[in-house]
Amino acid sequence: MSFARVRGPGQPDQACDLIAAAIVEEYVRRDPASCLRLHVSGGRGAIFVSGEVSSSADFDVSAIVRRALGSCGVNALMEPFIALEVMSPRTAIARASHETVHAFGYVTTQTNDGFPRPVSLARDFAREFERRRTSDADWFWLGSDYEVMVQEKNDAPLVIVRAEHVATQEVAQVREAISSLLTTRAPGIEVRVNPSGEETSAGLAGRMGGSGRASSIDQYGTMLPMSPSGVGQQATHPANMGAWLCRQVALELVRRGKGKAIAVHAMWLPLESRPHHVRIRNEKGEDLASQIDLEKFDLSKVPESFLTPHLVTASLRHPFDGSVTLPWEE
Repeated sequence: MSFARVRGPGQPDQACDLIAAAIVEEYVRRDPASCLRLHVSGGRGAIFVSGEVSSSADFDVSAIVRRALGSCGVNALMEPFIALEVMSPRTAIARASHETVHAFGYVTTQTNDGFPRPVSLARDFAREFERRRTSDADWFWLGSDYEVMVQEKNDAPLVIVRAEHVATQEVAQVREAISSLLTTRAPGIEVRVNPSGEETSAGLAGRMGGSGRASSIDQYGTMLPMSPSGVGQQATHPANMGAWLCRQVALELVRRGKGKAIAVHAMWLPLESRPHHVRIRNEKGEDLASQIDLEKFDLSKVPESFLTPHLVTASLRHPFDGSVTLPWEE
């Protein structure tokens, strides 16, 4: 696959993801045995939180929503509406799912970070946007709702940017500043900025968003089957932990010289912590499953470093925030 996308923290879907993660992590912080299935949606003045929860924790969810909005750079007034029901005890298992879950991991030697070139470029550009937005006074006009899309082409990568900006900054100035920044970082690329025109009514203040809309393409830049999103569920849920374990195993095998590009696919059946199926292939099609202890995929035996607080939020912020560290990337 030759396409990648990275979303800024204020992009409506990304902001809803971050809100959902913040709520989940607050429940787990207060009660580590918490199980959750949340969905966050809204915009234009209202945020809706719905779902199921099994937890002894009790706190003001609305306060967490407002705090998360602030961390996403959303300054508009947003009213939270909360509708959380008690989860069925039959499905409230912290390290399993009530449905079949497929998880994927992919690593290539094409770039230093192990991602395909389009993904690596999109992440680099988004991180530079975030650095400029938060610490460079000359970029006061750049909002937190931005998207960087990179398409690999035979001649040169095509980079399409949609960036929120203040009304006092003309779109021509925005285009010039961003184009200059990106072509300096990656000479020879083709850049198109805000092709639809000005973006002064953006983010959750001007558009609607919903959690759980990211696909495997957003994370890995490879054409993989769609899998359930782990957003809104505890970190130990297979949709979260499974993807992290698959990425870690792919990295380990590349570092051991088992291939220049390695893809890992694991599947968990309902209510099971051990995977039902694990498939590992390199760019030659060689089966590498025998090269790994499959106990690594047992969700009841995950590394302690994978259970640190705020890891779901960290995994969501990692593509655009270079200060975030993830244990499986080290």
